[in-house]
Amino acid sequence: MHLDMRVVLSQSAWFLLFLWSLISGVAAGQSAVVVHHQVKLGEVQVLLGEWQKSDSNVSVRIDKLRWYVSLPPAGKKGSKAWLLDLADSASLDQQMSRPVNNKISLLFGIDSALQVGGVGTGALDPLRGMYWTWQTGYVQWKMEGAIRVDGLVSPLELHLGGFDGATKSQSMLSDYVNYPTTNSVIAQWDISPFLAEVVRRKKFGVMSPSPIAREYCRIIANGVSFHK
Repeated sequence: MHLDMRVVLSQSAWFLLFLWSLISGVAAGQSAVVVHHQVKLGEVQVLLGEWQKSDSNVSVRIDKLRWYVSLPPAGKKGSKAWLLDLADSASLDQQMSRPVNNKISLLFGIDSALQVGGVGTGALDPLRGMYWTWQTGYVQWKMEGAIRVDGLVSPLELHLGGFDGATKSQSMLSDYVNYPTTNSVIAQWDISPFLAEVVRRKKFGVMSPSPIAREYCRIIANGVSFHK
C-alpha cells in the first residue's frame, strides 16, 4: 500500500510539473509582443527591385531599404534598437516585452543617449553599414534605388539621420494601445507622403545630417500607423 501511495504521489508531482511548464509557457508568450513592420505605397506593398507607381507621374524602384526603430530612452542608459531591413523578412518582426499599460511607444531612429555612447554591437554594429562617424552617428533611414518623374529617371540615395541640434531627426511614432490578449500588432509605413515631398523638393540625394534630412524623417514618421 505504501508503494502504491508513492507511485501516486510521484505521478501527481510529474503532472503538477507538466502543468506548471504549460502555465509558464503561456505566461511567457503573453509577456511578449511582436510588431510586424510593413512598407507600403498607399495600399500597395513595396517590393524591392521593382518599379512601382507612387503618383500619377511618379514611379520608384527601391533596391535597398533599411532603418532603425528603438524604445524611448530610459534615463541616461539609452534604449534597445532594432535594425529593420526590407530584404530580410525576419528582421521586420520586432519582438519586444509587453509594455506597461499595453501602450506601444516606439522611436523612429536611435535616441541621442545611445548615439553618444559610441559604436555598438548587434543591430548597432558598424559592420552593418549604418554608421557614419562618431560625430554624425548612425544612419536612421537608408533608401537606395531610382525614381522616375515625368519619364526622367534619377538615382535615389537617401541616407538620413542626425542626432544633435538642428539636424536631430529622431521622431516618436504615434502611441498604440494593444489589447492585453493580443500578442502582435502591425506597423504600416506608408512612404507615399515622403516620396511626394522628395519629388516636390527635387532632392533625390541626401547623404549626411541636415535640416532637409530631419524634415524627411519627420514625414516618414507621420506616415506610420498601427493596426491589429
